[in-house]
Amino acid sequence: MNEESQNKSEESTGKRSFDRVDDAVRTAVEEASKRAREAAPKIKESLSDVLKDVAYGLAYGTSFASTFANEFVPDGVKESVEKGSGAGSKAASEVSERLREAVERRAKHPDKEGDGAVKAIAN
Repeated sequence: MNEESQNKSEESTGKRSFDRVDDAVRTAVEEASKRAREAAPKIKESLSDVLKDVAYGLAYGTSFASTFANEFVPDGVKESVEKGSGAGSKAASEVSERLREAVERRAKHPDKEGDGAVKAIAN
């Protein structure tokens, strides 16, 4: 098979023949890299569009739900949520403060057993 007929055969089948395996691998890597670089901007744009749509949907859903709840939830329920939220925040702050104090006590007296660290948190 001469070189001209080999080239015609390659063009008709879309395949190339290689004399060495490493030439084939190198060519495949180069072609794959080229195609990946060409496809990257399109993929990046598509991902960006998807993320925009997801962000819009989340923002819309959150705003709709909060507005709907604000308009249709009875005032008594709203007040209960506010009171519960305030009480939970206060309790968390108190426990956090007790924990900080217990850690400071333990740091000052590391050899002292039963310094009340666990008891302070539990109460």
